[in-house]
Amino acid sequence: MENIINYYYNITIENIIKQNDNLYFSSNGNKYCFRIFSNNINLIKDIYNLNNYLSTIILIDKIILNKYNEILTEYNNNLYILTLINNKTSIEDLIYNNKVLPTISNLSNIKVPETKALERNNWEILWGNMIDYYEMQIGQNEKKYPLIRESLDYYIGMAENAISYLVNTKKEVKKENSDNMVLAHNNLNHSLFDPLNIIFDHKARDLAEYIKLSFFNNNKDIFKELDEYFFYNRYSLYGIRVLYARVLYPSYYFKLYDKILRGENEEKELTPIISRINEYEDYLYNLFLYLNKYYDIPSVDWLKKTRY
Repeated sequence: MENIINYYYNITIENIIKQNDNLYFSSNGNKYCFRIFSNNINLIKDIYNLNNYLSTIILIDKIILNKYNEILTEYNNNLYILTLINNKTSIEDLIYNNKVLPTISNLSNIKVPETKALERNNWEILWGNMIDYYEMQIGQNEKKYPLIRESLDYYIGMAENAISYLVNTKKEVKKENSDNMVLAHNNLNHSLFDPLNIIFDHKARDLAEYIKLSFFNNNKDIFKELDEYFFYNRYSLYGIRVLYARVLYPSYYFKLYDKILRGENEEKELTPIISRINEYEDYLYNLFLYLNKYYDIPSVDWLKKTRY
């Protein structure tokens, strides 16, 4: 692999490290990442153009073309992409320093030309399709994964609640200017400055994922952080309702579920999530009470009933 990087990019590699399927290495004081491009190949030009635009505005990781001025490099029937890591702030650093919300707030306020191909807005369709897929998968593997079999129905029920909440919101409430598409991320657990992680979506997407992440990181200051975030970021009633719908969707469970079925994680790693179901329900209800102080949003009946 080192020969491939050297040949296609004229880079001499130092200190190469492999993490999962990514190769990290240094060269002349710069840090790079070389990895398989697993996104939709039809999006690569839009991703590259957006990355070029953003790199003139903010410190962001930069896609490097190979010596043939191509974005992707083919090797052993796989397509690879090279990025120069300009922003070395990891998501772990941001979490530790309570800088996630200021960072996603700043990114969402950057005015950039929207790219339709990178928009993600039909959450309810995606979630519904994923539920069907998960049920089919576990139906074929239920003996192999007893813990998933025992817990999946609960989390599918949560997902269906989230879909209903979102569908009703779209029927009952109109969008406002503050609901326009902004810079967001596919996965908040990955670098926020990775060009392959950047998309366009409602700003509630990143906020919701951070709220869920905060619970499992035992963040005691989440409501204090939300106070500050909402002071600088206006949300419409529509925006708050889609935010709560997304918090209801148990992405934390399904992401680990996917990794387990791909053989990347062990099934027992679900235990810390499942063991905190009651705590998380309290968290969801407290979040509802917090948001409902400022916005008249629908309650979730089963959450309310289990609190009394």
